[in-house]
Amino acid sequence: MRNLSLTVAVPILVFVLSALSPFESGASGDDFTLKYGLTPATGSWGDQGDGSFINPILNSNYPDSDVEEFAGKWYMISSKGLYMKGMTVLESEDLVNWEIIGGIVDSLTWKTSEGVWAGDLVRHNKEWLCYFIDFDKGLFVCKTDDIRGKWSKPYLILEKKGMTDPAVFWDYDNGQAYLLCNYRIEQQGNKRIYHQRLFKLSWDGMSLLDDGKDIYVEEGAEAAKIYKIKGTYYIFLSEWLTDNEGRKLDRRQVVLRSKNLYGPYEKKIVLEKGNGTDRSCCQGSLIQAPDSSWWYMHQLVQSKNSYEGRPQCLIPVVWENGWPLMGEDPDGNGIGNIVWKCRKPVQGKSIKMVQTDDDFSSPTLSPHWLWDGNPICGKWSLTARKGYLRLYSVRPKNPDRKYQSLPNKLLQRKMGKGRDTVTVKMSVAGMAEGQISGLVTTGYSFLSFGVQCTGGDMRISMELPDKVMTGNVVEGEFVWLKLIASENKIKFEYSVDGRAYERFGPEYTMETRGFNGIFIGLFSMNDNESGYADFDWFQYDYDGPKSVFLVQK
Repeated sequence: MRNLSLTVAVPILVFVLSALSPFESGASGDDFTLKYGLTPATGSWGDQGDGSFINPILNSNYPDSDVEEFAGKWYMISSKGLYMKGMTVLESEDLVNWEIIGGIVDSLTWKTSEGVWAGDLVRHNKEWLCYFIDFDKGLFVCKTDDIRGKWSKPYLILEKKGMTDPAVFWDYDNGQAYLLCNYRIEQQGNKRIYHQRLFKLSWDGMSLLDDGKDIYVEEGAEAAKIYKIKGTYYIFLSEWLTDNEGRKLDRRQVVLRSKNLYGPYEKKIVLEKGNGTDRSCCQGSLIQAPDSSWWYMHQLVQSKNSYEGRPQCLIPVVWENGWPLMGEDPDGNGIGNIVWKCRKPVQGKSIKMVQTDDDFSSPTLSPHWLWDGNPICGKWSLTARKGYLRLYSVRPKNPDRKYQSLPNKLLQRKMGKGRDTVTVKMSVAGMAEGQISGLVTTGYSFLSFGVQCTGGDMRISMELPDKVMTGNVVEGEFVWLKLIASENKIKFEYSVDGRAYERFGPEYTMETRGFNGIFIGLFSMNDNESGYADFDWFQYDYDGPKSVFLVQK
């Protein structure tokens, strides 16, 4: 695992960033179906269709990534906390275009307020293993023979509250496996000191063999990855830079190196914010492409003006005196910054961006959807009405915080920071008295827009955190609901024929919860749990690349 060969770095051609117009599909009306293999669209980020890409390559909330190569493809995982399936799995042929192929944890079977975080993905002994932390519970591992198939149930390796960010490493030269994690956090005045502890791991990866040893103790040092290159061990860590009052200034990427995994280590800061962004650049994976070039996949940490969560970026790496030099260094201080536009590591692969649209024609749910919490069996179906997603109504857990506490919301990540248009076609034929169904956006705040069944009438309904609005009666079986977002400003429209749309309610500014960004999805709610809504299709247009479309039949 991660024994890499250091080669002479090939030149990295960096292009000047150019402005691009947002992508608009122009599709409208009903009777849509998914189409693959159409001419892909480009946008203001990701693959540009000319052999280059613009960062971010995944302009949405994909935190805590880890990338592993196998059989000529790359596989990425990203944390999802309490959203299920926990730990999203993606696949790529060129490190720029990614498709969601599955998830790892079907549901949480233990009590927690945290969920699935900070994973490490490995291929060992013809198996895939994924290690992750639940901050409330401890260290888990799941495994599978087929990364696109079903994973084992989570197995608890070490029960301990407060651990974060596991990194595993098989040293095939020495016949020993290891696990490194942030084992303990202690407060020293205004500083939070993180203890990186190294454990011996059983060769099958299923148990710890000792009590571990602290090998690096520093302020805010977390998110470790271990590599062995030409006999030298490299540990990549992100590390907070703070002022004397403990205020966070930057989260920089650091590299430790040593001939001995237990140290002592030399240290170098290799990546910091700058070059046009106020967002910290850190935490990711070192990757070598087939042409022997080196790359680093990292996230952008949230800032006051980020609404899409933590997107993923890809930057070139060259080696000098045994140290990785990342990105470019426009200020000449010896520390790398993000590169905004660059050639693709692998040429000739077509655009294949993560899924967003759905016509619900498959009997299984597309892996790009996330349940808000554990999915509730029997409360949704893709077979009850062919070609539709049926959401049966559920009851909120907390009547004072209805939408925040509503289980069985079906969500996907907001894409990018430009103009978004989400349109759904919904049947109201199965709705019952008191039921509300439609679109929902969640973050720290929430918005819902749809149809409410009240007094036997189907009325347009919008709920904001501080008020509920109802509108015209909807005649007929179907209603078309549209969400239009500009950054974090949301407004809604509706139609009764799929062609002419009418604006409803005020524009609302969403707030995000921490680094998680904004999520958009579908819901069906009723205090007595009666009724259901059938969704015919879900179309999402945004300002980035797209390879799968809803088109008219």
